Amino acid sequence: MQFKRKHWITLVKILVPTVILILLISWITPEQRQALYEQPKDYGLLLAALLLSLVALSVSITRWCCLVRCQGIKLSLIEAHRLGMIGYLLNFVSAGTVGGDFFKAIFLARQCPGHRVQAITSVVVDRALGLYGLLLLALAAFTFGGDIGAGQVSDELRQLRIMTAVLAGVGAVGLAVLVFGGRLVDRLLDSVAKLPVIGSLTVKAVSPVRQYSEHPWTLSLSLILSLGVHSLLSASLFLIAISLYDDAPTLVQHMIIVPISMLAGALPISPAGLGVFEATFNAMYEVVPSEPTLASGTIIALFYLLIRILIAFLGTVFYWTAGDDVRESIQEAETDADSTAEAPTGN
Repeated sequence: MQFKRKHWITLVKILVPTVILILLISWITPEQRQALYEQPKDYGLLLAALLLSLVALSVSITRWCCLVRCQGIKLSLIEAHRLGMIGYLLNFVSAGTVGGDFFKAIFLARQCPGHRVQAITSVVVDRALGLYGLLLLALAAFTFGGDIGAGQVSDELRQLRIMTAVLAGVGAVGLAVLVFGGRLVDRLLDSVAKLPVIGSLTVKAVSPVRQYSEHPWTLSLSLILSLGVHSLLSASLFLIAISLYDDAPTLVQHMIIVPISMLAGALPISPAGLGVFEATFNAMYEVVPSEPTLASGTIIALFYLLIRILIAFLGTVFYWTAGDDVRESIQEAETDADSTAEAPTGN
């Protein structure tokens, strides 16, 4: 049977993280394996890391719930957590093109007819604020983290710091103009609306984003929650590190390592950033600490992957107890994704 385009996409999304993870495991040095074997494990800290990751996910879901309500869509905090946990599960088990964000957008659109664009907007803005929070946390850690790296590596980290600052600045300007631009943005949208074809589509897509200008405090709170989420996740990975090694990098250094790794993992290369996050985390572990360490970034990232899988298993409880509305939304999302994947592309 001839492979369809969606099958190739699925195959690539499975192979890429698999190959990366196999390579990373093969690159763990004998000294790192020996250090892990000889070091007593603190299982209490590992449990604390799991709990911090759970709290971080809950805060992230709460942020999305706030953004949804700003679009005039009714969503309780309990329902948001149900959808968020199922979405987290789908990010792992859906090797194809249906992810958790896509599912949440489709579900809200089905529950609130006429609000499809608003539902999608809430998911997109939530993701954007999450990524921007990563940049801000990394920039703060770079600024107040003291000595990081050494020699030539330190020069490379300074360049990374500058790049982070530039991206954070661009994000701040874009956020301010789009949300708080007021009449200037409205006049620009009026001009764009007159353009053939793309005018109406652009206005339809951007107008829901402008809705957040009426909720500046909620938007500010959402950004603060983003910083909280990534601080908790950085602390979670720090706890994993010190539970396994005596000479792990500091918490502040993890607040550089983790956000940069998560930004790389957010690239649409593999499901849930599998492989990409771990590879970047391991690379950052070799350049960020100012003192050499036997702690293996790969091993720590793999322990964090186990925590993520455990949390995803919790999502199965919400999935199996869900009603037909959830399953129908997943089926619709799969249909929409298949249609997009099979659409012919121009040369």
